[in-house]
Amino acid sequence: MPEIEGYKVVPLRLTADRPLELCPQIFMREHFIRLEDVNKPKGRTLFLLNVPPYVTEQSLSVFFRKSVDVPNKVSFAERPGRNESEMWQQNQIPFSSSTVPFKFKVAYIVFQKSTGVQRALEVKSIDLFNTDGSSVLESGMELWHTEYNKRLLDEIEEQARIDKYMEAYDEREKNALEAAKNSKADADGWVTVGKQGRDAGFEQKESVIGRLEEKIVKGKKKRELENFYTFQIRESKMKNIIELRKKFEEDKQKIEALKKTRRFRPF
Repeated sequence: MPEIEGYKVVPLRLTADRPLELCPQIFMREHFIRLEDVNKPKGRTLFLLNVPPYVTEQSLSVFFRKSVDVPNKVSFAERPGRNESEMWQQNQIPFSSSTVPFKFKVAYIVFQKSTGVQRALEVKSIDLFNTDGSSVLESGMELWHTEYNKRLLDEIEEQARIDKYMEAYDEREKNALEAAKNSKADADGWVTVGKQGRDAGFEQKESVIGRLEEKIVKGKKKRELENFYTFQIRESKMKNIIELRKKFEEDKQKIEALKKTRRFRPF
């Protein structure tokens, strides 16, 4: 098996009768970075380069399970990087217009044991075909036809997906409301103030809100009338000057006291 700059080069075979020289070449090595990543543990993660766009996580998981070891996780990324796998998964949000990029990618295979990486590097080829020689993946015109049909939504099936999603959403909202009633923190650590319990806060009725707003307005008017007349402004300035002079004298006395207590006296 050839090796290029630390990478093992193996062919990716989609059918049993396809010549090896016509197969895509996959570059594999053990994954290691300077900063430890809990999602890609050192010694148990295999890194793959030049993975074709039609290859799926399930197909790689099935192959390595049969030939090497049971992988804990198979994830893709557009390019090598610490958070690239998370960015790739953001394109798989339900009911979103974002789609996974259809391009060559990198893959991370996390095994249960450290021996899985060494055994994976010893495979002669990555065979993604069935026992009868047929491919487990769709490619070319067949894949294009399947992707096109996926865009044609089935109203009954899509409505069932929407209903299932909304049921889960309603359940989350119900749990959040119950937590708010009991003054319990949610998953992010926030506590919603409700109308029940010991720390329920004020009840947000129109009468209560009206009294609060009236109190705020009265306090604002009172502050505005304090410096309404000219003599009030003059007296306010004089008071500020007196307070500043008083603070200045106090600061001078503090400085003199510090000078007397210090041991080193250069003058």
